[in-house]
Amino acid sequence: MQHTMRSRLAIAVVAGATFFAASPAAVAEWPERRIEFIVPWAPGGGTDLVGRALAQILSEILGTPVPVINKPGGAGIIGHTAIKRAAPDGYTFGFITPQLLTAPILGTSTLTYEEMQPLAMINSDPGAVTVAAGAPWKSLQEFVAYARANPGKVSIGNSGEGGTWHMVAVELERKAGISVIHVPYNGAAPAIRDMIGGHIGAVTVSAVETRAQITGGQARMLAVTAPKRLEAFPDVPTAREQGLDIDLGTWRGLAIPQGVPAPIAARLQEAIRKAVADPRFKDFMDKQGFGIAYLASADFVAFLKQQDATYRAFFAK
Repeated sequence: MQHTMRSRLAIAVVAGATFFAASPAAVAEWPERRIEFIVPWAPGGGTDLVGRALAQILSEILGTPVPVINKPGGAGIIGHTAIKRAAPDGYTFGFITPQLLTAPILGTSTLTYEEMQPLAMINSDPGAVTVAAGAPWKSLQEFVAYARANPGKVSIGNSGEGGTWHMVAVELERKAGISVIHVPYNGAAPAIRDMIGGHIGAVTVSAVETRAQITGGQARMLAVTAPKRLEAFPDVPTAREQGLDIDLGTWRGLAIPQGVPAPIAARLQEAIRKAVADPRFKDFMDKQGFGIAYLASADFVAFLKQQDATYRAFFAK
């Protein structure tokens, strides 16, 4: 009897909590407290920088603090899982990146984007192959020639198996016919630091993430993995110009757990739309070299389906 009563009490508590989370009063009063913004990557990288710029403006629009909570690890799995498992009350949202799609394909996670509610895509950036300023390679051809002559001796830092930047490094191996050592990192910033320090030979991260080091004379960009040269780096040739057909980049979007009341989700989507359109956010993105690529919820879902098919074809090779 005691077990039965405890079970009924537990059910009542859960039901009451669910009712409260979705009650008209809770929806009308949202937000009453801070809204946590989960970033699945380490501080200092591109995802973190874009997130902090967005969070500052979102906090003004929503009238409540929007702190960035970094949850790196597992090539994005830890942070993505934290978003999915958060209470569906509108007080937690976060960045989702390509690793959310590639992890289930590789079998490193069972979590899929269908278990979340995508809000919007806000950014996309092409990749690049970058080395330290003191490295002996002045072009991608020189880098490839060295790697061919020294198989398994050149190390490339990237986002780990399944990440976009790992895919760039794998494509470089495939297209150039070379073999490299892949060194996984929880974000671009630590990988770039190790590259500058001479611990790894190169990094395949977004072009913009190495901008400060290139401007400061600490790094040299050998190629961008985009269809054409970037305005921010007009002197850097594409990989295609150097004989390797590699066109890969990353994207960043926002999602909430399934079950968030529709009115709250709609308000959060509108706040994101306004923040992305804010001149201050646009100015930050332009100055830093990040590309704004906004897609509302329905279009973002369609984009995710297309990307999922693309990644499945990539890993089937």
